[in-house]
Amino acid sequence: MITAPTTAHPFDLFAEHSAIQHEARRVAAEFAPRAAEIRRHLIDHGELHPQLWKDFCQHGWSALMLPVSDGGHGGSLLGTALVLEAFAEQGIVLWMPVLSCAIAYAIDRVGPDAARQAWLPRVAAGASHLGMAATEPGSGHNLFRTQTEIRCEGDHFVVNGLKRITSGLDLVDRVLVFGRAVEGDRATGYTTLLVDPRSPGTKITEIPMRYRDGVRQFQLEFDHVAVQADALVGAVGAGLSALWPFTHVERVLTAAICTGSAEYSLARATARAKDRIVDGSAPIGADQAIAHPLAQLHARLAAVRLLVHRTAARIDAGVDDRIAATDANAAKLLAADLAFDSADHAVQVFGAEAWDEREGWLDIYLDARLSRSGPVSNEFALNYLAKHALGLPAHR
Repeated sequence: MITAPTTAHPFDLFAEHSAIQHEARRVAAEFAPRAAEIRRHLIDHGELHPQLWKDFCQHGWSALMLPVSDGGHGGSLLGTALVLEAFAEQGIVLWMPVLSCAIAYAIDRVGPDAARQAWLPRVAAGASHLGMAATEPGSGHNLFRTQTEIRCEGDHFVVNGLKRITSGLDLVDRVLVFGRAVEGDRATGYTTLLVDPRSPGTKITEIPMRYRDGVRQFQLEFDHVAVQADALVGAVGAGLSALWPFTHVERVLTAAICTGSAEYSLARATARAKDRIVDGSAPIGADQAIAHPLAQLHARLAAVRLLVHRTAARIDAGVDDRIAATDANAAKLLAADLAFDSADHAVQVFGAEAWDEREGWLDIYLDARLSRSGPVSNEFALNYLAKHALGLPAHR
């Protein structure tokens, strides 16, 4: 049971959430000196850093979002967001838990029971990771134009198509595939399946993206891939029912990571602005050209963090899906822009140091830039807000 704040401040975190945040920040700070090693381990070994992931799971953070009946801790998107934000504040981006949590949440929402029983306890225990295969070269984030076909043939499904970009195929157990439900020559909606990316008929091709977000990225092709019927998530032809809860969680957790990354960039840039001297005797932080952007970022961070936390709390409370989608798109949009602007000004503050690959700033900068393009582009987030929040007309 979440208890009310112990202080009189109305926007404080509840006591349970505050405790989660405090402990996550403590653990993240312990791992901070090993941030580069943690990032590299996943890339080199196709697994999350063993000690970090062990501590993560022992604290129950992999189970926060899932129901107690399936090994979870009762369902807390806000708690999960606070944990991922805390690690990002220390320069540790944990992208794969975003996908696993979001997919598990969707399975919990839409079922069926076979999928719940097979995967929710494993995700809650941290024993399995799940990936997402939705975007395609010809349609990008416009999933309504997917060309991947999923046919039901007797007691199994057959999948044909191509997905790109798909994250972390080297460590996931299953990937959630979104495609057109096809009967005969006509599409009958959309279907989502949990597919083993190593099944006969699949072809995995790595896309050289310099390990953005600390994970490998892939193209995944399906050539008459047979998938058992118990791999279905939701119902045949009703794949959108699984997609919407997934996207709400994915966008909120992405926003939480971006908020933490902005905090990391701002804190380090501020510290450097206090001691870097390039002209005269005063540090560069005394110059308004350096100080005012930092102050602006500080103000934006306070506002965006509040929006991200409120959005997660409202989804936990069961807010209407339309409100959840509006808030999640707004949070992701603002947090991604904030993360990029924070990293960009940090590069300016550090000067040539930022371009030294040993310092890690290029990864921070490019990861932040990527967040504006995915997992949903800022343009698609704006399209949603323009159409559904403001009621503006859309192209046909």
